[in-house]
Amino acid sequence: MRLILVVVFSLLALPSYANQLKSVRVWPSPDNTRVVLDMSSAPNFNYFTLTGPNRLVIDLKGASNAANLTRIENKSELVRKIRESTPLEKGSMRLVLDLSSNIKPVVFPLAPAGPYGHRLVIDLPYEEKGASAAQSTPVGGQGKAIVIAIDPGHGGEDPGSIGPRRTYEKRVTLAVSQKLAALIDREPGMRAVMTRRGDYFVDLNKRSEIARKAKADLLVSVHADSFHNSTPRGASVWVLSTNRANREMGSWLEKQEKQGELLGGVGKVLAESDPNPYLAQTFLDLSMDKSRAEGYDVSRQILRSMGKVARLHKKAPEHASLAVLKAPDIPSVLVETGFISNHGEEKLLATASYQDQLARAIFEGIRNYYRSHPTKGPMMTGKGQQVARNSQPAAKKAVVAPAPQQQVTNRMPATVPTSSNDGGAPVSSVSGGSGAGVIKPYSVAAKEPSVPVASSQSNDKSKMIRHVVTRGQSLSRLAEKHGVSQAKLVEINKLKSRDIQIGQVIYIPQG
Repeated sequence: MRLILVVVFSLLALPSYANQLKSVRVWPSPDNTRVVLDMSSAPNFNYFTLTGPNRLVIDLKGASNAANLTRIENKSELVRKIRESTPLEKGSMRLVLDLSSNIKPVVFPLAPAGPYGHRLVIDLPYEEKGASAAQSTPVGGQGKAIVIAIDPGHGGEDPGSIGPRRTYEKRVTLAVSQKLAALIDREPGMRAVMTRRGDYFVDLNKRSEIARKAKADLLVSVHADSFHNSTPRGASVWVLSTNRANREMGSWLEKQEKQGELLGGVGKVLAESDPNPYLAQTFLDLSMDKSRAEGYDVSRQILRSMGKVARLHKKAPEHASLAVLKAPDIPSVLVETGFISNHGEEKLLATASYQDQLARAIFEGIRNYYRSHPTKGPMMTGKGQQVARNSQPAAKKAVVAPAPQQQVTNRMPATVPTSSNDGGAPVSSVSGGSGAGVIKPYSVAAKEPSVPVASSQSNDKSKMIRHVVTRGQSLSRLAEKHGVSQAKLVEINKLKSRDIQIGQVIYIPQG
């Protein structure tokens, strides 16, 4: 009995290691270096920095080291070495990161997700460096090129979905995005900017900021879909939902300092003058509605092209609340290249030849949109040139013959409410074409963003009014305004319900 008690007390006297450092991973990126500590359980930690030399010290309570720190793959210029040091108390572990400069680290734990268990994440920001600055290169030729921001989904610590064959979504999205960027850069009058160029993570809010700083005309986020079983398959394209757009609008209105960045020159005037919530709301409404309408049209073109090389999961653009699409001033779409959880599509998505086909299809959809909308950017080769020479404002012509996908959302009327909320005079609308909006005069004669093409009562859409839905419009109001039944509009447009979305295209017979 005495021997048993001695053994028990001896064990209690030994340090208790409830946690273990299993491995260390280093993810350098253009903006920061992320160091990830893989732990066996949730970490209990403290940290502080030292100078002369520069170091970050992390104390892990109740932890021991099971990782080989000498064999860490480290390509970061900021982190010189990761080593163990003497802890302050028994049963703990002290980790030291030797750094090349003095930084302000961001340290936080992450719960288990995907293939990873408990983690302690250490973000080390670089000084005055950014992916957008590194990628903003001058463009040759005359005029401003159409800038397409390409966002490869996930990356680094975030693998995205993982297929049955262990294909990582982050690798598929980067490969397709790189091929897409190469195609865009080879097209005269177009230029690509990528939110990430390697296997590292970029914060979701940072992605739209990179696009805005590059003055992008369009943001395309590339992903691969997944489901809890392997049945679903097919590609789809998503745009921002109305609910998410309204929530983001309220958030931006509270940040006066952001208005100059979001709305260009007029935003600066608003920010520097007395705050006028009605005026700011009007301009942000116009900017968001216009961007969403353009995004919807681009997504239709991309779907049309992708349908030639891939099975489509959804044949029309879908609406969703997605953080990467929330920029009010940049038309944004999210392309799901297929279901990585489907055995057949996972195998396809992992091949370079299929990635080439997907990139080509997305590129052709984008190019087709800008060729049919030559006013969105500089003159591009192909069909759009004659249209640009002959295009005139819709308000001054009884009949307009635009390109098949002509859009006039920059003619949307707007009213600035007065202090009595009784309305007011029409104001300018915000034009797309760059990250920061440019204000163009609004023509009073243009009452609706509709383009009459020719007079006909048949179901030939080329002879109907092509109308882009704006805020506050409904199918019943459109039917009443144009003297046509709702049932006819449902039939012509093959609608599944009578609910319509901002940015949706509705064809209306003239009568």
